[in-house]
Amino acid sequence: MPTAPAPRTLAEDLRSRPDEDLQALFAARPDLAAPLPTSSTALATRATTRASTQRALERLDTPTLQVAEVLAVLPDPTSVTAVSKAWGARAGDVVADLRRRALVWGPDRRLHLVAAVRELLGPHPAGLGPTLADALGRRSPQRLAELLEDLGLEVSHDPEVALVRLGGHLAVPARVEALLAGAPEGVRAVLDKLTWGPPTGAVERADRQVRAASSSGPVEWLLSRGLLAVSGPGTVVLPREVALALRGGKVHRGPERVAPELTVSARPHDRVLAASAEAATEACRLVAELGRWWGAAGPSVLRAGGLGVRDLKRTAAALEVDEPTAALVVETAWVAGLVADDGEVEPRWLPTPAFDAWLAEDVPEQWLTLATAWLPSTRVPAMVGSRDAKDSARNALGPDLDRTSAPVVRHAVLAELAALPADGAVPGPELAARLRWSAPRRATRLRDDLVEWTLRDAAWLGVLGAGALAPAGRALLAGDEDGALAALARAMPEPVREVLLQADLTAVAPGPLEAAVARRLESLARVESRGGATVYRFDPTTVRRGLDDGQTADEVLAFLAQLSSTGVPQPLEYLVRDVARRHGRVRVGRANAYVRAEDPTLLAELVADKRCSALGLRALAPTVLTSSADPDDVLAVLRDVGVAPAAEGPGGELLVRRPSANRSGPKPPPRPVTGEPPAPGPSLLAAAVQTVRGGDDDLAELERRRERYEDAPALPAMDPTTSLSVLREAVSRRRPVWVGYVDATGAAGRHLVDPLGVDGGRVTVFDHAERTVRSFSVHRITGVVDAG
Repeated sequence: MPTAPAPRTLAEDLRSRPDEDLQALFAARPDLAAPLPTSSTALATRATTRASTQRALERLDTPTLQVAEVLAVLPDPTSVTAVSKAWGARAGDVVADLRRRALVWGPDRRLHLVAAVRELLGPHPAGLGPTLADALGRRSPQRLAELLEDLGLEVSHDPEVALVRLGGHLAVPARVEALLAGAPEGVRAVLDKLTWGPPTGAVERADRQVRAASSSGPVEWLLSRGLLAVSGPGTVVLPREVALALRGGKVHRGPERVAPELTVSARPHDRVLAASAEAATEACRLVAELGRWWGAAGPSVLRAGGLGVRDLKRTAAALEVDEPTAALVVETAWVAGLVADDGEVEPRWLPTPAFDAWLAEDVPEQWLTLATAWLPSTRVPAMVGSRDAKDSARNALGPDLDRTSAPVVRHAVLAELAALPADGAVPGPELAARLRWSAPRRATRLRDDLVEWTLRDAAWLGVLGAGALAPAGRALLAGDEDGALAALARAMPEPVREVLLQADLTAVAPGPLEAAVARRLESLARVESRGGATVYRFDPTTVRRGLDDGQTADEVLAFLAQLSSTGVPQPLEYLVRDVARRHGRVRVGRANAYVRAEDPTLLAELVADKRCSALGLRALAPTVLTSSADPDDVLAVLRDVGVAPAAEGPGGELLVRRPSANRSGPKPPPRPVTGEPPAPGPSLLAAAVQTVRGGDDDLAELERRRERYEDAPALPAMDPTTSLSVLREAVSRRRPVWVGYVDATGAAGRHLVDPLGVDGGRVTVFDHAERTVRSFSVHRITGVVDAG
């Protein structure tokens, strides 16, 4: 059975591949499917562009990149056998992977490397210099002849013959070793510096004329025997064949097939769950505190966008965290769409309406919102405070914190952790080394930093627990949001409703409180410490805050009695009732403002108090004062004085004045800034293959039609006037004609057409070969013949 001929081009190679292989190509190189290529030729053209090839090379792991470098070093075409020999290991499976990615094409015995790959690998692939022909080609014919003579070879003054002889002689390792056997001291040291790259070195007057008999020093000795070549007035280069001979015929020191080993430390499962749940709860609490604090008084937006350094410090102080953690909280809330620029003339950072809905959710749902926004985000909060190219500090929420590599590294780090045994942890430097092996062309200092930052951010968010990937993080990485939600809910301790009320005016919650209970308790007390148990502290200010929210003393004490199994301690009951007794004894309304109380003595003390002098208080009656200040200012000053005033409405009713909560308008979360196309799904892969096959079928049909018209009659030369006359007659008689036509590129062709109409200097026809209506310029028509 005859074998199919070898493909002559990448397009022919792609056309011969089965549908499964084309789908694998689109999956490995998603950019090839956007937009859908119209044929195998279009696909091959796109696959060999510099930009697409660069993306494909960046996705290669170390062994695959090594084989690509071997192919770039060997002559084109080459074979799998030659590649395996030069690499030092069987390379068939790696070559198959490169072929699958359309970076190599052709059968195993005639492999072709895509030209763009060779260009992108640079002039020194694997640290090897140019070939002997290129390296010594700078020499004049006379100097090449002299070199042949010095090496004891037959002299030729033909440069091409001379270079072939030199290349054949110096490419043999045994001959190179024989030359080096008699080398003077220092020659080996020079070669050792150049053998494994870089292959170039600086030498003064490198292009000086040197002969073997008169050479002095290691460099001149090497130049005079062709083991070094001149690449510039002050630069020498080690020719590729010589370097390969010194490397023992191998392109690399050794094939790096196996990824660097990871030192895995097993973590107790309960510890992983507990650490993950605790971190997730704390992250949600900090975002909630941020929203409340910014809702009261949002910081200004910088002109260039972002959050000012001082505002970040204030935010960190308010949240009681360090500045890097505050930056992480702020950035996470922003990418989740919970805070935004309000878009006003003097813009501020404020919570969005989505924050209120998020705040009402339980912790697992809150965490899922934060985690699903963090995972694909291109924001890098750890860069806040670093300096840019202009030596300016980068600000939180600023425009220059996006890095397209951030989500790629994030997924890669979590994927490596997911591949470990459950509850396994790995040191960050080892993960960075593994990622360098998996994508060496993407290896940078920033990428190594992103690995450490990913581990830090994931631990803060609860995706990791005790350094290991938590079950919720594993489900998040797999795209199973319901599974992630359920996993975190199982990891979290059961919320409690009881607290221990103590006589020192503290309450101890032995675990996480139910959300509604925690919110109400925080309206009456402040959190003093957190950990395995949360300690709340009651004082007159916190109790008054609860009364300002509209609660009465009896309601407060009833709520506390429900929380405590041991009742309300007497000191706490006294505190609540004492604050309630004084709360509202003084009422403030609008005159500008008025102040009234049942106790004339109390009002007289306020008029005499110097701390109230700014209010301009005047007595209208023993129990009524007026003020020139705003009621809110009067309330603030009287609270500082310690009289616990209450706001009063026009009808004398008590007004509940809760702190104002500012909100921005509805704002979508920021989009990740990435140039990478999304991975195509099964439907897109099938559509891409179908489009390519359809385009190939159309081109094949067009070619078949053209072949049928190869026996067209000879067309006599005609002037445009005669051509128009014949065409008009054909239009009137509705008869097909053969038309000779020269297109805009100067290519002449013959077309079987049905003339449809002549208008001015153009004729409209139906082209039988292309099955379409076309328009020809009359002055480009060379002849017309009736087709019968």
